[in-house]
Amino acid sequence: MTSFSWKKKTGSSVKRSVSTAFEEDTKDDNEQLEGVDWLTLVPHRKIVCLEDALSKSARLKNEGSLLAESERYWEAIKKWDEAIQFTPEDETIYEMKAQVLLALCEVFPALAMAEKVVKLKPTWWTGYQTLGRAQLGLG
Repeated sequence: MTSFSWKKKTGSSVKRSVSTAFEEDTKDDNEQLEGVDWLTLVPHRKIVCLEDALSKSARLKNEGSLLAESERYWEAIKKWDEAIQFTPEDETIYEMKAQVLLALCEVFPALAMAEKVVKLKPTWWTGYQTLGRAQLGLG
């Protein structure tokens, strides 16, 4: 069995002159910080403003409309796809996407979007108009 013994402290062999030199440095640091107001130095928390699904969908829908007006159709389709993820029952997004797909001569996806518009809102005449244009594109 091993015998028990006390370990020698490593700091006991430090000379007094060296330790007093370090104490003087810490006193200087404390004197510089005496006039500091610590309450005003606390960094402010970032306030995160989260959008709800409807407002984010509306923003993405408007961005897509602006992109489509400037003839950046594929980027507009990407924005509308993001908006559809938030509000999948909004028929206006599908209708705008169908019109842009018709402008790109993507007839089959445009027809699918137009049929979805008519399924979501069967009393909306604009949806039927877009569906008719897509069907005419088929020939």
